[in-house]
Amino acid sequence: MTTNDSPSSNTSLIVAIGASAGGFKEIVTIVEGLPCWFAGTLIIATHREPKHENVLADILARRARIRVDEPEDEECLECTTIYVGHSDETVEVDGDEFDVEVDTSRYARMHRIDDLFKSVAESAGRNAVGVILSGMLSDGTEGMRAIKSAGGRCIIQSPSDADCPSMPLHALAEVDPVFVGTAAEIASFLMELALDETCH
Repeated sequence: MTTNDSPSSNTSLIVAIGASAGGFKEIVTIVEGLPCWFAGTLIIATHREPKHENVLADILARRARIRVDEPEDEECLECTTIYVGHSDETVEVDGDEFDVEVDTSRYARMHRIDDLFKSVAESAGRNAVGVILSGMLSDGTEGMRAIKSAGGRCIIQSPSDADCPSMPLHALAEVDPVFVGTAAEIASFLMELALDETCH
């Protein structure tokens, strides 16, 4: 599943986005707000029930101005690309490659955000960006701590703007974010971060 032109090789800025209940519309808002020159890689993790189709990827492919794709195991990350794993997959980053594993268990599904964030922290260090959006429970909080400890940046949707504020509230209790705001404001902040980045 792809949209728009081919990506511009590898990137240094890796943005991991985690969302659950109530967070899908925020994902769409952020993706719609990113320009075609966005110099970064976005990877999205959610708690979607396993299904045959990657519906979220299909929706984003119609809305995004940059490439949308499904990550494959051992595939290299590409710049100016949004990756949406299938709902039955745990997606992690190992260096500049994806580590994708099929796991349909509830435990794996409810920890996919933490797993992604921690791997991005280890692989990207200060170039890691974690974004927590609306969702139930606390998945993503451990991953945000890892990103913060690695020198990366943490961004959290304002709890007052989230349909389900549990994930943002848990994250705010554990890390000091560089930005808190609405989904549209987060998109603008990501654009500012990308201004200082180049694809390589």
